[in-house]
Amino acid sequence: MFSEVDCEWLFTIGKTQSRSTNSTLIQANQESSAIYIVLEGELAIQLPDASTHRIDQIALGSGDLIGETTILGHPVAPFSVVAAGDTQVLEIPRQSLNQQLTRNRDFAARFYRFLATKLSERLRQLSVLMAKRQVKEGEPLRKVLRVFATLNDSDVAWLLAQGTAERASLGTSLIEQGKAVPAIYLLLDGVLGVYINIGAGATIQEVEVAKRVKGDILGEMSFVDGGAASATVKTLENAWFLSVPQSTLSEKMRMDQGFASRFYQALAQIMTTRCQDLLVQGGLAHLTSESINLLSEEIEVEDELDFDVLEGTAIAGTRFDWMIQQLRR
Repeated sequence: MFSEVDCEWLFTIGKTQSRSTNSTLIQANQESSAIYIVLEGELAIQLPDASTHRIDQIALGSGDLIGETTILGHPVAPFSVVAAGDTQVLEIPRQSLNQQLTRNRDFAARFYRFLATKLSERLRQLSVLMAKRQVKEGEPLRKVLRVFATLNDSDVAWLLAQGTAERASLGTSLIEQGKAVPAIYLLLDGVLGVYINIGAGATIQEVEVAKRVKGDILGEMSFVDGGAASATVKTLENAWFLSVPQSTLSEKMRMDQGFASRFYQALAQIMTTRCQDLLVQGGLAHLTSESINLLSEEIEVEDELDFDVLEGTAIAGTRFDWMIQQLRR
């Protein structure tokens, strides 16, 4: 996803480090000033379970990235990361990276696409792990608030023009686990259930892992990583949604790097928040009130949010309401 020039720049401002087995790269609940790309070897995200004294791990291999929360508004790490063997990483300073993302739109589009893809892959692993533990996500997320706060008015108008408003009756499967997802869906009304099959053969069990409400977005993981659906999504009541074909969205990304940068950045922010939420629900991490309130259905603790967050959420809500009004005409 990175160009040759991107890679040269990353190695120019970054520092190559060698880490020995079990050495700590990122410490849980501490602020990080850098992100890391694995060059050789393997890192492990450690997820300790106090109730069972067991430590589950998510492996990160060559080409993977960790520490992304530091540039997505959550500088305090939600988990620890250690070297699973002799490992070489590229340490990239947060400040230098943020400056490049601001001044170079094309680089930003490629970087956020790379980041969203890696987070999608991680979220797939984490979702299965949490489903086995019978852990559900917390309050339903209104992902559209994050997306519409990051996009601009013309972006939202484009989504409206390219999308198709559809309705689905109670019990309809919008997305089926293991199958291709042809579109990204913006839920305009209704409630959906999200289910993951765990086990194998005769022991397969369908587990509900989350609910989705008005303002949610579905199919974004399959869009960024090209994989099949990681879960089945069914309507728990009559639903109304806007369907935007993946092929149309991909072409827009290719032609408009500014849109691509904004859209992939929003998806990356959504995914990192979902990862943290799952860890919180499993008792494995601490999620800040800002992360919870920004994407929840209602903002209840406004004095704990800064002005920029509140303003962005208000703008996003206005854009979402405008889209619904246009579709009802």
